[in-house]
Amino acid sequence: MATGEKVPTDQISGKFDKLRRDAYLDKRGIDPHQPFQLDLLLPDLNDSQRFIPNDYARSSLFTARNKREARRVLQHEKLFHLHEGQGISLVYTGIELRAEDDELVWLQIMHYAKHVPLGEPFEFSVKDLVRDLGWAKNGRYYDKVRESISRLKANEVLVLNDKAYGKSGAISLIDKYSAINDSEGKLTQYRVWVDPNLIVLFAGNTFTNHSWETYRSLSPVARRLADYIESHKQPFPLKLERFREMCGSTSKTVYGWRRTAREACAEIEASGIAKCVQLHTDDSIYVVNE
Repeated sequence: MATGEKVPTDQISGKFDKLRRDAYLDKRGIDPHQPFQLDLLLPDLNDSQRFIPNDYARSSLFTARNKREARRVLQHEKLFHLHEGQGISLVYTGIELRAEDDELVWLQIMHYAKHVPLGEPFEFSVKDLVRDLGWAKNGRYYDKVRESISRLKANEVLVLNDKAYGKSGAISLIDKYSAINDSEGKLTQYRVWVDPNLIVLFAGNTFTNHSWETYRSLSPVARRLADYIESHKQPFPLKLERFREMCGSTSKTVYGWRRTAREACAEIEASGIAKCVQLHTDDSIYVVNE
């Protein structure tokens, strides 16, 4: 660059963001310039848990809309976050992701990713993934997995967390993949890469762990409520409307959404995730963990 020529503002901002992320990782004992395995942060000796970054768990990244509604295509759209206005926000580009399938598929893929340095490839088959999700082993669910993996690749998520690492950098939930086809042209075996920048979303104990068998058995709305409860040590009362926004629901009536929320509360109680979860007359969900 010639002497006296101005450096673009976005370039300066990008360098500052990277320095801030690097400093954040370094304070937590993670060398930002070296490969890092997630299993060093996410110990789970019996493989019974799955992990999600808090900034994803507390947002509408994975919606719980009616499955009959078409998925939206979002272009650089700001998503709902429970702590928006407190220096945290998410911007999303891509096909709408849902709790009913994409959230589960991504958590399981991240479980596979734990065992290699972030940025290095790992492999799994469609059959293995369907089995580990607890889904039926048939063509419908194999196609469901393939479609979900495509959506997880074709997106971009930008997280801003002023209290921690600044901007995460634009991250696709799956960085890239290659695959092997069967004789009918359907993908059967995947090799997947995960973006190393995801480490900033997990560092500093900023993630939520779920009991996999329990979590995957919940309905999508109850799963979003579990994301809220388990990502907070002491969950504050959650306003019904904010929970609806967190789910990305387009429920038309307050009465209908109250009924849906009560059903989710009952599921959470029955699962043992919390001792008592109730929607009170002030339209807030109250949680008692002990």
